[in-house]
Amino acid sequence: MQVTVHLYTILQRQTPDGPQRQLEVTLPPGSTIADLIKSLEITLPEEAMLVVMHGRHTTTTTTLQPHDHVHLIPAMSGG
Repeated sequence: MQVTVHLYTILQRQTPDGPQRQLEVTLPPGSTIADLIKSLEITLPEEAMLVVMHGRHTTTTTTLQPHDHVHLIPAMSGG
């Protein structure tokens, strides 16, 4: 199944093919957001990301559906 991933700030530089803001990813049916993150080889811990789908916060255990749009937003800190 195909899903669209939107990446923000530092996550844009953590994809296997270099910096990207949006990716089309093919995953097996029944895949979760955690599976998606693993397939992208993102090194930022899942706990350090906000995951948004359909305009709402969700968890990495959410099962994906074909053509879903997933937004991965890293937690920001400053000082």
